[in-house]
Amino acid sequence: MKSLVAPRPPVSARSAGSKLAQSSAVTPAALPLRATRLRSLFTGPVRRISPGGRVFEPGQPARNLFFVAKGIVKLTDVSPVGDEVIVHLYHPGDIFGERCFLGAAQQFFATAFEHSEVLEMPASGVIDQVRSRPDTLVELLGELSGRLTAIDGEFQSFVSDSVLVRLGAKLLALASASARSGDWLDLPHGFSHGAFAQMLGVHRETVTRAIASLRKLGVVATAGRRPIRIHRHEMRRFLGGHNSLVNARTATEWPRRQRDACT
Repeated sequence: MKSLVAPRPPVSARSAGSKLAQSSAVTPAALPLRATRLRSLFTGPVRRISPGGRVFEPGQPARNLFFVAKGIVKLTDVSPVGDEVIVHLYHPGDIFGERCFLGAAQQFFATAFEHSEVLEMPASGVIDQVRSRPDTLVELLGELSGRLTAIDGEFQSFVSDSVLVRLGAKLLALASASARSGDWLDLPHGFSHGAFAQMLGVHRETVTRAIASLRKLGVVATAGRRPIRIHRHEMRRFLGGHNSLVNARTATEWPRRQRDACT
């Protein structure tokens, strides 16, 4: 199975070379309300995973729900021609592996994108926790509902928006997750043109041309090996005519502390 970035080594030897800077562990004191309640559902030990390490693979029984305490975990699929496609990125405070509630097998690969810490809990254990603490059910359903909204928005974007718009929305969402103030936002290290090609399901060259176009529009800035910079307000203005996609991403990928402050 090959990747859009480079050929993939065997499962037992895979190791991601990307380095995303400034990822921090999610401690109870740093978590917003929703993430804190979700974190409380997991009572097991922390599982430390090196870059490229697998959390699960297609075909494995889906028995556990997972919580990202540190790092980034990517959910990937394989295209008909053998290319890796990034389906979703999970950041600190996110849960994943919800197929455990269906009693079905895993459908995608879940892999650490950088050094990560993950907690896991059997589905039966999560259900027991929810029964004893009904308030956590609201947070769990809110998280999953927000994800469905985002998926719906991305599907609509895939069939109707240009690669330029889809890439712009992805860049804004990833940069906004840093919760930094100011007009210019830095994209975390490690997101290469090839990684964005995997996320969007296009060729790397298409992403390179799209970034060049966004740079000419003044909504992104690039300089050598430095991270891509996104102008928050200009990018929002550029995406203003594509409200369904922007709103869907806002619901799930903007800083959680901003969302919780509104609830």
